Amino acid sequence: MSGEVILKTEGLTKHFGPIKAVDGLDLEVRRGDIYGLLGLNGAGKTTTIRMIVRLIRPTRGRVLAFGEDVRSNRLSVLNRIGAMVEIPAFYPYLSGWKNLELLYGLSGGRDRDRLKEALELVGLASRGGDRVRGYSQGMRQRLGIAQALLTNPELIILDEPTNGLDPQGILDIRKLIQRLNLEQGVTFLVSSHLLHEIELTCNRVGIVHDGRIRIQGEVRELLSSAVHVSRVRTTPVEAARRAFASLGIEIAVQYGDVFRLRCGADRLADVDAALHAAGCRVAELTPGRVTLEEFFMAETRKPDGGPHAA
Repeated sequence: MSGEVILKTEGLTKHFGPIKAVDGLDLEVRRGDIYGLLGLNGAGKTTTIRMIVRLIRPTRGRVLAFGEDVRSNRLSVLNRIGAMVEIPAFYPYLSGWKNLELLYGLSGGRDRDRLKEALELVGLASRGGDRVRGYSQGMRQRLGIAQALLTNPELIILDEPTNGLDPQGILDIRKLIQRLNLEQGVTFLVSSHLLHEIELTCNRVGIVHDGRIRIQGEVRELLSSAVHVSRVRTTPVEAARRAFASLGIEIAVQYGDVFRLRCGADRLADVDAALHAAGCRVAELTPGRVTLEEFFMAETRKPDGGPHAA
């Protein structure tokens, strides 16, 4: 990863009458990222994307892409960006090829080899001549990504690309994004409310809540910085509780002889020794790992102290 920031929003804000859909949102996407814009439905993800690609105007703030202000350099900047915003819409009575040809023509494109290449990249080369009405939802999503690829963009923005897909369709889209990123060098900004999918797909993430970025950074670093919760099963429980207290380790949850402790794998050797010294029988010691879902829920339940980056 070069570390070069190729997309940045500064104080991006959008009001719809009295409703503040996006509130001073700051994000940074670096070249080579698969950046996940993660938030619940209504968090402001789609509104943010629509402002980035100038489908709607921000109330305040600005978008910088490749070092240029999108507002004053709209055409030159957006020619370097491909996007699929919300559900991709195509003419159902036309073939996938013909739909792409029409859309490509609107941007001045005439290169038939590029149309063929885009269909090949998304795995639709053998179905390009079929009418879109016969496509599955997953095929339509892949055709939407093919459309985003037509201008050979450096950055592709995908809004909920796995919406409505079955598990196989979700897996296909994930592999496609990762392959295009690795083999074609395409940077991605992907919005989603599917926390597990973002964890599997993206290297960096920004958590959006109430129209603001709560935290953003490398997925691996964010999760490693979180407090881990390990599982211990041991008796007698009162002796175990005293042993944990002697180590300064907090009990998150206890049910019967099972404890969830606020500690990572690096403390479990100490836990085991203290329990044995206290005369406890240890049936289980399992190191915990914070998932992105757990991290997300913890971040969005915090009092709003403003966004920060990792």
